[in-house]
Amino acid sequence: MAVWAADIGGTAIKLAIVDRGRILLTREIAALPGDGLRHAMNRIAPIWQELCQQTAIAESDITAIGIALPAIVAPESGKIWAVPGGKFPDAPTLKFAAWIDNKFRKPAYWCNDAHAALAGEIKYGVARRAKNVGMITLGTGVGTAIVLRGRHLTGTHGLAGNAGGHNTIDAGGGRCGCGNIGCVETQASSWVLPAQAADSPLFSQSALAAEASVTYEAVFRLARKGDFLARQLRAHALKTWAITATTLIHNYDPELLVIGGKIARSADVIVPFMQKFIRAHCWAKWNVPIRPAALGNEAGIRGIAYLAAKDAKRSR
Repeated sequence: MAVWAADIGGTAIKLAIVDRGRILLTREIAALPGDGLRHAMNRIAPIWQELCQQTAIAESDITAIGIALPAIVAPESGKIWAVPGGKFPDAPTLKFAAWIDNKFRKPAYWCNDAHAALAGEIKYGVARRAKNVGMITLGTGVGTAIVLRGRHLTGTHGLAGNAGGHNTIDAGGGRCGCGNIGCVETQASSWVLPAQAADSPLFSQSALAAEASVTYEAVFRLARKGDFLARQLRAHALKTWAITATTLIHNYDPELLVIGGKIARSADVIVPFMQKFIRAHCWAKWNVPIRPAALGNEAGIRGIAYLAAKDAKRSR
C-alpha cells in the first residue's frame, strides 16, 4: 500500500512515498509557513507526482495521503483548530477536508506532527510493544504526544497530550505564539534561540557570533569546545526540557519516554541529563526509561504514512 506522506514543520517540509513502512524516496523543501497551508499543499502536490515518476509508481497506485501538521487537529472531524506562532495562518479557516478531497481525490488522514512521530516509533521504532508512552519532539518548537493503554490521547479537540511545549514554566516569561506566557517553547526551542543568544552580553565574544545561524547544533558543538555562552544556553535548554519530561511523567505515568526531533541528534547529552534530573526531582520514584527516537527524523513520515494506510483500510 503506497502512501504519499508529508511531515510539515515550521522550518521544513519532508515529503516521501512510503510503501508498507519503507520509504522509497524522499524530498525536503522549505516550509515558508507565512505563505499559508494552502500554498504549502500546492507546492507539495507536484513534488509527490515527481517522486512517483522517479520510483516508477503510478499515481493510481497511491492508496492514501498522510499529512503531519504542527497544529491542534480535531480527532474526529480533522478540523485544524490552531497552529502556534503565526505559522500557516490560513489553516484554522481552511476547509481542509473538502480542499484535500477536491485536490487529490484520494483517502487522506492528517494529525498533529508529534502524534505522527510517536505512531512511527510505536510501529517501527524504539517504542514497539509499549502500551503507555510519552514523546517529546525537539525541533522548531517543542511537541509532545501521549499513548495510554495503546490508544493515542487526543481529548475533545485534539489538544490532549500535544501541548507539553505550551505548559507555563516561567510565570514572568514572555508571551508565546500560542497566546500563553512563559511556555516551554519561549525558554528552549529553535525559534527562540537566536534572540536568546543575540540578547546576551556575551554574544560578541562567543563563537556563536561567527555562525551563519544560531542553532542548537552549533550550541552543542561549541559547548563541547568550552564556549561560555554556548554552555549557558545548553544548560538552560537541558533544564527546560528535563522539566518538560518530568511534567509528562507526573501527568501521564508512561512506561517509556521517547525523545525525537532534529535537536535529539544530541541525545548523548540530552538523555543522560534528563535521567539524572528526573531521578532527583520527579515524584515518581520508579525508573522511567528515556530513549532517543530510533527512526530519527523519519519518525513523522513513517508514522503518518502508517496512520493514513490504516485509516484508508478501515474506511473501505
